[in-house]
Amino acid sequence: MSLIAVIDVGSNSLKVAVFDQQQKEIARASEAVRIFPQQGGPLVITPEVMTSAVQAIQRLVDFARGKGAERIYILGTSAVRDCQNRKEFDAAIQSATGLKLIVISGEVESRLVGKAVRQDPAYREYHNLLAFDLGGGSLEVVRMQGDYCTFAQSFPLGAVRLTQEFFADSKRKMSEGTQATIRNYIQSVLGPVIPRTLAENFLMVGAGGVFSVVALYLEAVGEPPVGGRLSTLRIRELKDKMCGMTLEERKQVPGVPADRADIMPVALITVCVLADLTGAEAFYLTHRGIRHGMVDLILGPSGNLI
Repeated sequence: MSLIAVIDVGSNSLKVAVFDQQQKEIARASEAVRIFPQQGGPLVITPEVMTSAVQAIQRLVDFARGKGAERIYILGTSAVRDCQNRKEFDAAIQSATGLKLIVISGEVESRLVGKAVRQDPAYREYHNLLAFDLGGGSLEVVRMQGDYCTFAQSFPLGAVRLTQEFFADSKRKMSEGTQATIRNYIQSVLGPVIPRTLAENFLMVGAGGVFSVVALYLEAVGEPPVGGRLSTLRIRELKDKMCGMTLEERKQVPGVPADRADIMPVALITVCVLADLTGAEAFYLTHRGIRHGMVDLILGPSGNLI
């Protein structure tokens, strides 16, 4: 059986998923490499980070090939497309793996998320879906109505990006003033494009690390999400808790991976702003992302999602 693998070169981590011809995911793996460059000058991947990322991609390629994948696609998202030395990164990947890096636009990334969410069995029967994929470099917002994607846009509001810009000293607690600054900035970007009270007619679906971490936290404290439902109230409580902690204290919060503790305050503020704008009482977790959307694009019937 011919298997396909898709590697997502994200801003905060690198992930691979292996699929069969029926789009069933049969294996996955990840590498915790943060390639989003430090801001304050030209956006470039440093030699040290590039070496680590290429080595991690090589391991993911080896993993996929070990599972029998014959076709492997490497997708570069926000961090890669914003970097000035992405061609050098591509050349290093090709030298190590023999595979080309495919850098996708923000709109394509958003539409792949839409494809993935629409194919999630948990939400397939919902006609109206509003999906948010919050990564390290960007936030994708996708509105699905049936098989039609009626809105797909990527915003430079990723948790790593905003942490570097507004909360560079993430070892400390986050002040109320900093929280307000971040909240106001996100609202200024998203407010004009996200109609109020969308949650009255759309199911709010959350993809990406922060939503998965919220679920891990709830499981760790004995409140596992039912049907993937992540209560906005519990998200706000976790946001208040983590903003009032130092980095070392955040690393001790049950269920929260230590390598994400620095960006969690900003990520949770972002989700809270999304709830404010849409009126969402809850977000419904999906573990599907652009890897699943890419496979559906390759193997699925042609449609209106991309």
